[in-house]
Amino acid sequence: MKRLGLLLAFSLAACGTDSTLTIENDSTYTLTSIQLSPTSSTSWGPDLLGADVLDPGDVLELSNIECDTYDIRVIDDTDAECVLDSVDLCLDDAVWIINDAELVFCGF
Repeated sequence: MKRLGLLLAFSLAACGTDSTLTIENDSTYTLTSIQLSPTSSTSWGPDLLGADVLDPGDVLELSNIECDTYDIRVIDDTDAECVLDSVDLCLDDAVWIINDAELVFCGF
């Protein structure tokens, strides 16, 4: 299992910003893009994987996320996308385990 750790570069407010998000790829798909966007935003944030991918069995750990409610979008190597809406990441730790059943529901 490969672990990717990223420190998010979102603007960090003066209030606490110690939320984390762990995304576990428990599917048979390779994820090529993961983006966060505050639900109040009309556009997606940067690709958090950059040049990397999240292969089956890999884990992405994101830390220092500004307190907010986010939509999370993942895209696989066939350009199919899945969006998890309205994830509250306010001074809390969240884990999203992505599996085949969830991705099929999203249209993969």
